[in-house]
Amino acid sequence: MILKEGGNVFKTEPEKKLIASRIATVDVDPTIKWLEKVVGWTIDEEDLLGTTGKKKDPSGEFELNSSGDIDINTDANKVSKEDLKAKLTAWCKSQGIADEDIMNQGRTKEDGWIHDAGDQVHFRTPIKGNAKNGVVQTDFMFSTDPDHQRNAKRGGTAQFNGKSRAILLSALARGRGYKFSPKFGIVDPNNGDEVVSNDWNKGIPEILLGKGAKNADTHTVESMLAKLKGDPNYDELIAPWKEAMEKAGKQVPESAPTGYTTLEDKQLARIKELSGNMGNVVMSSGAFNR
Repeated sequence: MILKEGGNVFKTEPEKKLIASRIATVDVDPTIKWLEKVVGWTIDEEDLLGTTGKKKDPSGEFELNSSGDIDINTDANKVSKEDLKAKLTAWCKSQGIADEDIMNQGRTKEDGWIHDAGDQVHFRTPIKGNAKNGVVQTDFMFSTDPDHQRNAKRGGTAQFNGKSRAILLSALARGRGYKFSPKFGIVDPNNGDEVVSNDWNKGIPEILLGKGAKNADTHTVESMLAKLKGDPNYDELIAPWKEAMEKAGKQVPESAPTGYTTLEDKQLARIKELSGNMGNVVMSSGAFNR
């Protein structure tokens, strides 16, 4: 997995049926406001990762107007994981929940209220602060570089979700000779995974998408593909992503979006694009007479 997430960690015992449910988009904000009172800090809208609270479809269909969980970008420089667990535990005790029922214990106990998972703390959160409305899983995702995590774990579109975007980021990084780390940025596998760039304003966009690329160009799969249009290595760069999408049953754009099929034609197309401001260029190959 490129985006490491907790999945569904709260299950009944011993049936192992899921406890947490989806949360309607309209219920996200009041639930966040309730959570803020429990944890003691303000949760900014920009720190709701992925599509949390953002899915709005005119159809009114619940699946298209809800989120599977609440993902919160959590600054490890300001918030201690142990302090967060202590505050969540205090709330559980205030509700009369027995000590042995508060924490999950690996796979031996999954019907607790808190689950500690390395860089993440998961909480079985009452929707709008009342369990009668159901509960949703909240993932507090800790990072010492929250700005990077905020950009790395964006959501997606109806066609290509956040996971699809993450796979494309990884494919492009490898195509450029690097690796993409949701935790650190662009790293060099030939130099001990040394960080090459964690700058989303220029560094990462230009490494992945080419000179002149900006943060906005990385926001969605569609914007990245559009920015890559004309790159002579387009097919090779997106090949791993395209294979993954086809396996997932997603329709992907045709190869060579410029309309040219051979490498020579794509290179000629790039030359024509670059020389567009110099007037019409006549190519003897006839590639542009199609």
